[in-house]
Amino acid sequence: MASSLPISLLLHTLLLFAVPISSYPLGSICKQAKNPNFCYNLLQPHANANLQDLDQFVIDATAASAAKTSSKIQSLLPQTSDPNLKVVYTFCSNYYSAALGALAAAREKLRARAFRDVKSAADTVSGDADACRKAFAMAPSQPIAIAGDNNEFELLSNVFVVVSGKL
Repeated sequence: MASSLPISLLLHTLLLFAVPISSYPLGSICKQAKNPNFCYNLLQPHANANLQDLDQFVIDATAASAAKTSSKIQSLLPQTSDPNLKVVYTFCSNYYSAALGALAAAREKLRARAFRDVKSAADTVSGDADACRKAFAMAPSQPIAIAGDNNEFELLSNVFVVVSGKL
């Protein structure tokens, strides 16, 4: 019976290192974000989560933002009479569709623990948000009804890039 004590102690020690029981410091993540305050406010309710759980949360939040904005674009397109603005919304619609596809892929890759692919998806999503914002220049004299939504999406996608880079 005396020999079982060291074996159980060894098993307990191995389990301690195998199970992620501690959270990742948010300050270490958010200092790399474009807007550290936005990042911190987003992640603070999940401060005790491990990196995979944080990334899942950020993917979900980014996807919700993208879906909301994509839906808004679809409702604006038929109402828009300005041809330049219609082009902007059409481009952004395509970027948001691509981003939603990349976010769906990121969910699957995260489950499969293919972290490099998750980071690649994050980069794609961030590029799509940036490309939509750059498309606004095609209608410089028009107010862009999705500008605020796209800004939020850009901030979320940036946090997604940062968190995914830590995996």
